[in-house]
Amino acid sequence: MNRTRHTSRSGRENPAGAASPRPRRRGHRVVPVLRAAAVACTLGLLASCASMPSGGGVKDVTHDEASGTEADEQQVRVFGVPPQPGEDPVDLVDGFLEALTSDEPDYQTAKKYLTPQAAEKWKPEAGIKIVEKTPSAYIGPGPTAEDTSAIVDVKSKQVGSVDDQLAYEPRPAPAPEDKVELKVVKNQDGQWRIEDLPDGVILSRADFERVYRPVNMYWFVDNDGESAGSRDQLLVPDPVYLRSRNALATTLVRKLLQGPNKWIAPVVRSDIPPNTRLLDHTVAIDDRRYVDLALSTGAPVGPVACKRMASQLLYTLGQVAKVESVRLTVDGQACEPVTPRDAAVFDPAATSATGATGYFLVPGRNSVSLVQSEDARPVPGQFGGALQFNEIAVDRDEEQIAGTALNDTKLWVGRMTADAQAELWATAEPGHVFEDPTWDGRGGLWVLESVGNKGPRTLYFIGKDFKIPVAVEGLDGGNITSIRMSPDGTRISMFVEHGTRGRLVMGRVNRGVDPANRLEPRPVVDGLRLVVPDLVELKSQSWQGASRLLVLGKTSEASVYPQFVDIDGGNVAQVNNAPSGVESMAAPNGRDQPLLAGVNDERIYRLEPDGWKAVTGTNGTKPVYPG
Repeated sequence: MNRTRHTSRSGRENPAGAASPRPRRRGHRVVPVLRAAAVACTLGLLASCASMPSGGGVKDVTHDEASGTEADEQQVRVFGVPPQPGEDPVDLVDGFLEALTSDEPDYQTAKKYLTPQAAEKWKPEAGIKIVEKTPSAYIGPGPTAEDTSAIVDVKSKQVGSVDDQLAYEPRPAPAPEDKVELKVVKNQDGQWRIEDLPDGVILSRADFERVYRPVNMYWFVDNDGESAGSRDQLLVPDPVYLRSRNALATTLVRKLLQGPNKWIAPVVRSDIPPNTRLLDHTVAIDDRRYVDLALSTGAPVGPVACKRMASQLLYTLGQVAKVESVRLTVDGQACEPVTPRDAAVFDPAATSATGATGYFLVPGRNSVSLVQSEDARPVPGQFGGALQFNEIAVDRDEEQIAGTALNDTKLWVGRMTADAQAELWATAEPGHVFEDPTWDGRGGLWVLESVGNKGPRTLYFIGKDFKIPVAVEGLDGGNITSIRMSPDGTRISMFVEHGTRGRLVMGRVNRGVDPANRLEPRPVVDGLRLVVPDLVELKSQSWQGASRLLVLGKTSEASVYPQFVDIDGGNVAQVNNAPSGVESMAAPNGRDQPLLAGVNDERIYRLEPDGWKAVTGTNGTKPVYPG
């Protein structure tokens, strides 16, 4: 029986020196899912089958307002084909690779290509190797009729991976071709089966994007002994990848109950007690868009903790369907329902009801102006004209502004009121300058200090009464040239140069606060993970919300262009039609709010629904949004 392959798939490459595989028509059996059948499903089942967006909070998902579920539900399912009698080793391995791309949650068809012992031993959940094109099987001189075993090579270029905790990471470019060996044997019926193979699965980039969907788990900031003020009660998104048809709502809840993944765990916590169990078989969303969940914790849970637990669940489930309320019953005790309005206090990237406010420097005076529409006006106080600044950063509450001045040797901070005075918070070491000030969402100010703009940089955590160097682990001789703190303060995006090339990486931020002596923190950045592997130049970066970046940079193969990048590097979307001569860009928290761009003729542009519009009133450079 021939297997037919989707027409969107790439053609095969035959490595030099390898025997050509037998020409064959390959692919999947495709079964349409009728809209009428989908309508007949319960809302809970529809929520479990919906595709998920690339990230963000409750408001970031497009829904079918009539049903409360996502509108662009996939209309086809893909099923693998079991092995056929008489298949040779190459055909067998090709069929196995195809079966890995099916929509089956348990890989039952793929396991039919294995010996019973191998099927029992194989662990597909161990991880995913993501390759550039459809992986292909090759063999040297084919086995003779008398042979009972053979080695089949699977050659491919890896571009990324997903680990056993479902977290994605891109692979540094360019991707070299590598090889995986599979041992096949003849069984007692004379049929070839795979006897030995590595754990995990191999998928092409196209198949991975079709079968898996990114979604965020939400955890609370671990406040490291700091006061539990509103700035320290923030939800932190952590992206994972789930099979898109795997009862998503139920899978999301069960995944959340397991606790944070190992990478983010040192800087977050879950208010859901360990070993909490979901008592329902499935998670359903009723026609009012309410979710009722029964949990068993084995630990006392008060009303405050219950609200926080429900908020974690609301943000997480809000990516599957529009959820208006989450009500928990914990060990038989009903909690008060939590709505999106109740949970908004925990959003690290909440958008202002009055719209996004951007800021920029005015050339010549180097004073600061703000922009909320196509007009600009100076900010109040000394930052609006009394002092001259080269770089600025506005805190996320839009109450304070920091700026480097006097040839970047001084770091000033002041409140944005007419009568406020700028205060000197830090002075650079002799011969050093400050660069790239940035605020996290918890009131922390961070800055780079370098030797004459080009030497090695040191990261500092700055307060009114302290300037503390931050240890950055894992740089491997690289030099940090740009930083941006996340809204929740648990991550820092950094551009790290290695010679003529650079990489955008994400670091985990442990603020190192000692509860007994809070003015002497010992912050550390570690766990560096690759986000954009192949930049040779970075012009600007900024966070858009808590789960993606706006990056303006240049690769070795292209000119400067802006792109949105998820914080794990898993999804990249280019910003089209950027203004000519763009030098820097800034993104607000809300995805429906306008980008800002500064171009080389000292003009600021604002992206309106009908295109980029110049901001009037004055020339400007280096636009920023709070952060």
